[in-house]
Amino acid sequence: MPWGGGRPRKGGPPPRPVRRTLSGAFPAALLVLALLGTAGCGADGGGGGNGGDGAGRGSSAGAGPAAGSGTPPLSTATTEPGGYNATDRGWAQLMAPMNERTLLLLDLVAERAADPALADLARRTEVTHRDELTRLRGLLRTTGAAGTNPHEGHDMKGMVTDDELRSVAESRGKSFDALAMTYLREHLEQGVLVSRGEEDSGAAPAATDLAREVGERRAGQLKALRLLGG
Repeated sequence: MPWGGGRPRKGGPPPRPVRRTLSGAFPAALLVLALLGTAGCGADGGGGGNGGDGAGRGSSAGAGPAAGSGTPPLSTATTEPGGYNATDRGWAQLMAPMNERTLLLLDLVAERAADPALADLARRTEVTHRDELTRLRGLLRTTGAAGTNPHEGHDMKGMVTDDELRSVAESRGKSFDALAMTYLREHLEQGVLVSRGEEDSGAAPAATDLAREVGERRAGQLKALRLLGG
């Protein structure tokens, strides 16, 4: 199954909704999101996209279950062959499609940004995202999760969707730059958040070390983006 974002819509992109974030206690929210593929995502069983009844990128009240909720407990104490645990696997399952979708945005920005500095940042970010993606796919193979994407069709903060790519592609000049920076900023912020969770609750050094690198790199990219007004 290929990695992917939200489903395209006829008639152009819809009005931009408020998105959900992954917040609260780790690893529960991250694991429910990555392993069950429902909490914190905009899917309702009928697919993704930016539509729906408001349960997609809504308020933070639905951004993952808190401890003591009705969600069955997910233990990360048990490690698997290679020293991996469920958080390691869930983090890689989330980060890989986030990177894949953002690479499509970065390609657009590198080619069409009105601000040369933004185009340069996109090219540099693209290089590191591709390297991360190679390593994330290696983690997925090692943990036995390669080829599965619990976020297929989901619409969540940090995951660039087809509708969003279309809306950027249809923009021009400063509007293009502003919209692209919005989606890129969301992706970078979410990467910092979930990578911090992996650092705290992961088990395998191959995963936690990569999470630390990703988090530090995202923070630097966010700083550079803010200097450009993003």
